[in-house]
Amino acid sequence: MGRDELKDRAEPGGFVEYGEDQLPKIDSMRRDKSQPDFFGIPILADSNVGFVRASEIGDKPASCATCQNKQANDTCALLGPEVKVATVIGHRESGDPIEYWPCCSSHQFGSPATGEAQYSPTVSSPDSLGLIWINAPEPGQKFGGANCGGVNGGDDCDHYLVRDGEKWDNPQGYCRVLAHIVDAGDVCAAWRDDDELPWKEAQQLLAGDSVETVGKKRLAKQIMGRDDD
Repeated sequence: MGRDELKDRAEPGGFVEYGEDQLPKIDSMRRDKSQPDFFGIPILADSNVGFVRASEIGDKPASCATCQNKQANDTCALLGPEVKVATVIGHRESGDPIEYWPCCSSHQFGSPATGEAQYSPTVSSPDSLGLIWINAPEPGQKFGGANCGGVNGGDDCDHYLVRDGEKWDNPQGYCRVLAHIVDAGDVCAAWRDDDELPWKEAQQLLAGDSVETVGKKRLAKQIMGRDDD
């Protein structure tokens, strides 16, 4: 893929527009970035990553919407009142809506709390809990979030592999992190996807910024050497 084969997009400027010929390279880069860190560290056990079966989470994707720590005012008991954990609606360039669901590695399946918000005496940071926003297959779902195979309204994990077809069409697959077969509706804290929305950007969207504005702010921080995402 030579530079002479690429062209800049007119709006917003400075972003290369990839064509069909470049997709194999882009797909290879995505696979490279989604590899689990190894470097001689043993394969993780189920207990190391909080692995849970689909039946243990009601056959629903893991998200704040199915977590006992979510408060009635769309905040989290573990994160305090400053961080919102609500569903976010964004937009693609074409104007089609994208729905993002929040989730973290401390997901505790159950019904969200009701009544006055209550917070942990020791409030954690979103980074320490791995808080991210996960795009749903379709907007307007009753439930969205994370699971291994992207079933029941969830988004699939990059570490989940199947031999044939799409991940969400296979009831089981192989997990590269756990090195064993898992069901498509299972989930764990090692869930990863290259389309994750960072929590800081989700907070901007919840505050009313558009997707385009968030992207421009992130680019500006990178240019000034202040990208701390």
